[in-house]
Amino acid sequence: MLEYDYERMYDAFLGIDTKEEEWVEEGIPETYNRYEVTPYDVLSVTCEQLHIKPTDCIVDFGCGKGRILFFFNNYYLCRTKGIEHDAQLYRQLEDNKAYYAVRFKERESMIDLYHMRAEDYPIAKEDNIFYFFNPVAPELFASILERIVHSIEEYSRVVTLILYYISEDYMKIIREMCWKQKRVIRLPNYLEDTDEKMYVFQNPI
Repeated sequence: MLEYDYERMYDAFLGIDTKEEEWVEEGIPETYNRYEVTPYDVLSVTCEQLHIKPTDCIVDFGCGKGRILFFFNNYYLCRTKGIEHDAQLYRQLEDNKAYYAVRFKERESMIDLYHMRAEDYPIAKEDNIFYFFNPVAPELFASILERIVHSIEEYSRVVTLILYYISEDYMKIIREMCWKQKRVIRLPNYLEDTDEKMYVFQNPI
């Protein structure tokens, strides 16, 4: 009950609605995973241990209703970008941005939304932090990482990957591409579930 209240209260503070809904399989491509939110207590612990600057730009692939976008923007006052292909979720995402802008009007221009497939997003030179909560099939994840690596080669910069509840397939791809593991953040429910970790990687070797 307390966890639910915390989720509801933080949504209310940000002026948004990001609660999970019943999953409907019909019409959803097999290469995309269901909408799941990262709990607010997980985000709070993660942000306490990361050093993100207002000049950074965070991209969330499969951002759903935008919890990551609004939380990180509020916490760090940094620019955020969300990519979501599902039409219904994207409409809710736009609504949440409008509600968030009512309370934090000066930050509206710092949040960009893209209605498109994650693997089609063109990596911009200002994008330097990427968040993943298992949004797509492994082969699409590999394709996204290849785009990120190409962008680093074109515009040299330090790039960070943040991955929550990372799958074995994702980890294998990251290792094969020689991304450097910087840290592992143990999250509030780690003792009950050892997969409750946030992995942080930086530029491939």
